Amino acid sequence: MTEAVVINLFLTLRVLLVGGILLALPHITRKGLLFGVYVGEEFGGTESGGQLLRSWHLGCLGVIALALAVGYGISVLGWPLAGNLTGTAVLLLAALALYIRTYSRTRALAPPQAAQQARTTAASLEVRAPERAGFAKLVLGICVLTSLATFVYAAVAYAGLPDRVPALNSLNSVALSDKSMLAALFFPVLNLVVSPMYAVLVLLTATAKRSVRGGSGGRSVEAQDAFRAVMTNVFGWVTLFMCALLTLISVQLVRVALAQTTALGAGVWWIVGALLVFALVGLFRIVTGHGQGGALRERASVEAPLTGGLADDTHWVLGMFYVDRDDPSIMVEKRFGIGYSLNYGNRRAVLLVVAFGGLMLSLTAVGLVGILS
Repeated sequence: MTEAVVINLFLTLRVLLVGGILLALPHITRKGLLFGVYVGEEFGGTESGGQLLRSWHLGCLGVIALALAVGYGISVLGWPLAGNLTGTAVLLLAALALYIRTYSRTRALAPPQAAQQARTTAASLEVRAPERAGFAKLVLGICVLTSLATFVYAAVAYAGLPDRVPALNSLNSVALSDKSMLAALFFPVLNLVVSPMYAVLVLLTATAKRSVRGGSGGRSVEAQDAFRAVMTNVFGWVTLFMCALLTLISVQLVRVALAQTTALGAGVWWIVGALLVFALVGLFRIVTGHGQGGALRERASVEAPLTGGLADDTHWVLGMFYVDRDDPSIMVEKRFGIGYSLNYGNRRAVLLVVAFGGLMLSLTAVGLVGILS
């Protein structure tokens, strides 16, 4: 296969995967929550609710078609990589625009009684010893120790590196560049930042707050605990695979520079393949077997609607961002999407976002400087 065919194949898989997730999202959220808006337990079965879902489905198909058309069009003109990147950007921006449009329509159509119920609905909130907290702590420890050891290895080897050191072009090849701390230590530093930060998010996921609903025979608690456990498992193993990938790349680049090997090796591709397969299988399991927060495994009762304490619209911005200064939780269950959302009213959560974002922007800027210089 030519390079253009491979690049377009990756674009196709990416667009279809994201598009499929978008199509599924409204069907795995809790009853009464539609596109991030509390609309009441019965609204989803009304004609208005059905129209919103049909409009969303058609919009998602349009987003998929537009992204592929733009990507393929630019590729046909002779720029397959630019087509891949542009098609991906169109996918994300069009999907965001579709969500905001649908969210606004949902808020306008929400029955008045839903707003009243949202102001009065409450549920006790609890975090007990989670099932997978030990695994999450193990992931954090492995990522910290492995990334730190990798950085020390590269830093110690730096003095003995030749005047020209390898830089990563792709997973297939490396190119030589002038020796510098930036060129030699970029991937070890990236590993030292990214792997522990993602491991921290795994731990926060394992201990995320859940809403306890009485009257359902314990089924709500069981469903939410099962969801939290599977999310921790999937996110934790993906983080371990990512740490292993960055560690192997960092070590192999040093070994190439020292003439101990000539390429990154097949191990990189094995890790990438395992990461993708595990992530896709885990995502499929969550979407089909659990739903958001375990919604597909819960059972409602007259005295305990499934939506429980998530009914209050006042603390959710665009149905996706949770802001409550009176809530001490760092992470809470998402309304629209898969997993958990940070509480942006909590200072610790904001500091976490700022720190991670600042580090990633700094590394990106440093990498661009290295490429352009």
